[in-house]
Amino acid sequence: MKEAKDKLPKQVSRYSKSMGIDFDRVFIKAQKTRWGSCSDRGNISLNCLLMVVPPYVRKYVIIHELAHRKVMSHSTEFWKIIAEEMPDYRKAIRWLDKNGDEIIDRLGA
Repeated sequence: MKEAKDKLPKQVSRYSKSMGIDFDRVFIKAQKTRWGSCSDRGNISLNCLLMVVPPYVRKYVIIHELAHRKVMSHSTEFWKIIAEEMPDYRKAIRWLDKNGDEIIDRLGA
């Protein structure tokens, strides 16, 4: 948790600058059902377990939540924003589909 609270907000800041997207605050939580979320107030919440996934997966989750600052739905426009920043984002989705539940289940153990 300590490492996540130190490193993840810095990564959000870095990607937000490269994407030209602002946000309010970053919260790091031990979420049992999701990797991240974005509120309509501009707050980004990220799962502390992002520290144990491959870096490209962590990048995808951060970019995904930042993209919600522009488009709250998962529309075509939303996925274009992600693809502009990370053209190979589907690789991260496949990794999460295959491995994500097993990692998040660690919080319930």
